[in-house]
Amino acid sequence: MKTKERKKTSSVKTNKSVMKQLRNIRDKISLEIKDMNYQQLKDYLDKQKKIFPKKVWQKRTDTSK
Repeated sequence: MKTKERKKTSSVKTNKSVMKQLRNIRDKISLEIKDMNYQQLKDYLDKQKKIFPKKVWQKRTDTSK
């Protein structure tokens, strides 16, 4: 019983940590793009590191048609 309780507590702490990190990222981005117009925002997003390159997303949309 105690091991299950510990695992649950650990999971909750991890989830809180992840949420805190995501909120920090969101806040940072919000500050960076605060006063940007559409073109500046578009350029900003193009320069940011992406999880998947644009080619991967294009392939996925092409195969869905």
